Amino acid sequence: MGSNFFPVSIKLEGKNVLVIGAGKIAYRKIETIIKQKCNIKVITKSIEENRFEDLMNNKKISLEIKEFKEEDLENIFLVIAATSNEKVNRDIAELCMNKNILVNNITSKDEMNLRFSSIYESEDFQISVSTKKGNPKRAIEIKNLIKEFLEKEE
Repeated sequence: MGSNFFPVSIKLEGKNVLVIGAGKIAYRKIETIIKQKCNIKVITKSIEENRFEDLMNNKKISLEIKEFKEEDLENIFLVIAATSNEKVNRDIAELCMNKNILVNNITSKDEMNLRFSSIYESEDFQISVSTKKGNPKRAIEIKNLIKEFLEKEE
C-alpha cells in the first residue's frame, strides 16, 4: 500500500457511515463527523466509552451490540474500523477496500484508503492539515499554530 494519500474534502451529508467499535477513539472520530449530518451507525461487541450513551439518548447515532458481519457494509459510504484489535481492523479495512468503500483504520497508518485530517474552522476558513506519514499529533500541532496565527490577525 504505502503512504500516498491525496488530500480532499468530502460532503458526508446524508451518507451512511458505519463505525465498528465503541471506545475513546471511535467516539473522537464520531465527534469529528457528527456535525456533517450523516447517518452514523455503530456496531460493537461492547461499549467501552460511556459518552456513547448520550449519543444514543440524543438520537445522534444508532448502535447495535453484536459481531460485525460483511452484510453490515450494505449501502455504507464510509467505515471507521475502530476496534482495539489490530487484526480485526485490518480485515475490515481490506474488505472495505475490495468493495470500494472508504475506510479509516485507527490502528494503522497505511491499511486504509482514507485518513482524517486535523481541521481548523472559522467563519471564513476551513483548513485541514494531514501528514504524509500519518502522524496525527503533529497535524494537530500544526493546526493549532495556524489557528493561533489566524486568530491574531482577526
